[in-house]
Formats: sequence, C-alpha cells, structure tokens
Amino acid sequence: MPALPHGRRPQPWSYAALLALLMLGQATSAIPSPLYFLYAEKWDYPPFLTTVIFAAYGAVAVVAILVSGPLSDRYGRRPVLLVAVLLLLAGLAVFVFAAGPVHLVVARMLNGLGIGAIVVVGGAALLDVSPERAARSGTLTAIAFNVGIAAAALGTAGLAQTGFHPLLLPYLADAFIALVLFVLLLVMREPHPSVGAAPLGIPRPNVPKEIRGRFVFAVIGAGAAWAVLGVCFSLEPSIAAHAAHVDGPFFGGVVIAAV
Repeated sequence: MPALPHGRRPQPWSYAALLALLMLGQATSAIPSPLYFLYAEKWDYPPFLTTVIFAAYGAVAVVAILVSGPLSDRYGRRPVLLVAVLLLLAGLAVFVFAAGPVHLVVARMLNGLGIGAIVVVGGAALLDVSPERAARSGTLTAIAFNVGIAAAALGTAGLAQTGFHPLLLPYLADAFIALVLFVLLLVMREPHPSVGAAPLGIPRPNVPKEIRGRFVFAVIGAGAAWAVLGVCFSLEPSIAAHAAHVDGPFFGGVVIAAV
C-alpha cells in the first residue's frame, strides 16, 4: 500500500472515530427491534409485516455492500462515508415522522443503504488508517458491532419501558451521535492512498478452487446464524415477552442484547 505524504496522513483520532462509526451503524440497525411491537399495536398490522420491514433492510444492505467498496476505491472513503451517514440520518428522520408501516419500510431501506456502506467502507478505512493493525482491527470491529447492537437494544428498550416518547427519543439520541461523527468525517483527512486510480465497477465474486469447499461450509454457517438473528431482531422481542408473561419492551431488549 503506498504511503501518504506526512501532511495527508490521517489524524491520530481517525481510527477511534471510524470504530465509533462502525458501532453506530450496528446500533442504528438494532434500535427499531424492541419497538416493532409498539408500532404493530399503534397501526394494528400483522407480524408478517414486521418481517417484511426487517427484510427490506437486508435486501438494500446487500446492494450497498456490493457498490460502496468500488465507489470508495474510486472516489475515496470519506465521501462515501459522509453519504452513508446522511442516509442514516434520513432513515432516522423517516422513523420520527412515520405515519404508517410503509414509512417503516422506507426508513429501514435508507438505514440499510447507509449501514451496508459503513460496514464495508468503514472497515476498509480502518485498514488504510492503520494497516499494521489489520488483525486487531478485525477483532475490534467485531466487538464494536456487538457492543453497538447490545447497547442500542438495551437503551431503546429501557427508554420505551418508561413510556416517555419511546418512538422519538431513541432516534434523536442516535441522530445526535451520527451528527457528531459526520462533523468528524468532514474534518478527517482522506485515508485512502490511491483515490481515483481504481476502475469503477462491481467486482465479480470469485473463490479460489482450493478453498471452495470450506468456503461453502462457512457460508452455510454464517447464513444460518444471520437467519436466526433476523428472526431474533424482528419477532423475538414480542414472542419472548409474551412467553415470559412480561409487560413492556425491556425484556425483549434484554433478549436481543444477550444474543
């Protein structure tokens, strides 16, 4: 990887800011999960629609994952991450002003685009900022993901349990953190050392023949794990609360955080 001139090297705080952004992305994905049953009660829609809302997030996140990497190689990490945070904020705004389940689908799609880009480009930016810490960055990223989900689930469920603007305050708190990180991205130096050099295009997936069997096995395991998590984050909070005869969303948030 070519080295950046001294005047263009990332600031010392860039690494921590990018980790915080990765944590924020996963936290944003988890915020609505303890609240779905409140939305269902408010607008009287069936559980199937909750799974549609959740699936919409996953579908557009895949699109963002495919296109955001090449875009950041071509135009830089910062511009793509700035757009991703704006998509997060747009999704949060739709949640705040939602007037029906269709708005929840739109909000989740906007968040899915932003979070998908943050996961890919934020991870790449970490390697650009500190290539010598590649293995450690992978570990810290996994920790950031899980801490973000758990903290968001518990915090959102705790606020909702109080009954004090449960469909507003979690999104405002998340938006405030997103705005702080947006400002940090604005003043952050571009970490990618060869902006503009990469051709623009979606890379064709390819797995070397020597590891194809192990790769397929790993994909099946990862797919099964995420399928379970999808059910957990969409329907499990209300199912668990009903099965345990517990009122309020906090118990569902605890279940998500524990997972």
